[in-house]
Amino acid sequence: MTNTASLKKKVDYKDIFDLFPESIIILDKSFCVLDMNDNAETTFKISRKQTIGKSSNLFMPIEIEELARRSLEEERTIFGDEINPMLRGGDKISIQAVASPLYTNTGKIDGVIIQIKDMASAKFLSSKSTQELSASRFETLMLGLAHELKNPLSGIRGAAQLLAGETENIEIIKCAQIITKEADRLTSLLDSLKQLEPFAEEVFEPLDIHDILMEIIYLESLSGSQNNVQYSQNFDITLPPIQGDRNSLKQVFLNLIKNASQAIEGKGNIIVSTRWVTEHRLKGQKAISVEIKDDGNGIPTESLEKIFSPFYTTRKEGSGLGLFLAYQIIAKHGGAVFVESELGNGTVFKVYLPVNIN
Repeated sequence: MTNTASLKKKVDYKDIFDLFPESIIILDKSFCVLDMNDNAETTFKISRKQTIGKSSNLFMPIEIEELARRSLEEERTIFGDEINPMLRGGDKISIQAVASPLYTNTGKIDGVIIQIKDMASAKFLSSKSTQELSASRFETLMLGLAHELKNPLSGIRGAAQLLAGETENIEIIKCAQIITKEADRLTSLLDSLKQLEPFAEEVFEPLDIHDILMEIIYLESLSGSQNNVQYSQNFDITLPPIQGDRNSLKQVFLNLIKNASQAIEGKGNIIVSTRWVTEHRLKGQKAISVEIKDDGNGIPTESLEKIFSPFYTTRKEGSGLGLFLAYQIIAKHGGAVFVESELGNGTVFKVYLPVNIN
């Protein structure tokens, strides 16, 4: 048995290998891929079958290859800086790598093992607890305000209508109409806050995520404002059902698809994709991913940092609650929502939902 074959046998413990929370790639001395775990497949959007026995330059950023080369030459572990390479598909990622020599049983260096951390995920996790605490306090406050304001708003609206009906003064009628319109807008906003209430009437049941997505795409395509929007689907039909509340999840994906349509101003392309993932963001659980990608102008960096905050919006007609509510609903389903965007290159929202493989 050759050293390389021996090495392959040594690392062929997939159940353990795939539980690593970071991407792991193993190369031989010629920089051919011996193996990679599930997280590496997800990070680089390429499968084991496509890479085993092939040169690492098929997918690996040159900065990481250089790190691996130094590790072999200097026979020691090399720690890399955080980098933001562009993958072959055009996506940018934020990662940090560590390369270490891999030894055979005889003590001879016969390869290199590369450990890659998703820095975007690490930054997300460091702020997640604070964000969830703030969200909980916000929900309590907003639900209280919604309850207290609803009745006075009804009184204001009724008084405005009564005033408009008892006068012939055009200016007073116009003012009354404005009051009525604004009262209706605030009432609609308060109604949307009801979605912050803990799940009470929701029914968690097995759901086919594709049924929900296809229903939303069909309904949106019928809208008159969608005539110049081209929808594309890239679905993994092998995905199992998930446990969730249909109406809540429909609200999430309807909101995300409407956001994508608004980002391209009713003219452009929206791609909706689903796939299997193993994400350490979900504590190693098996999960599915739903990605909604548009080819709009992208989102500025300063806006990305606030995009899931309540009442944050860049649109005059927006309430600023849509993405905040989407984040909360997915969190209550045990999942997570992420956004990636670059000015001039569009935006992609990624929704991760856990799958009970039992």
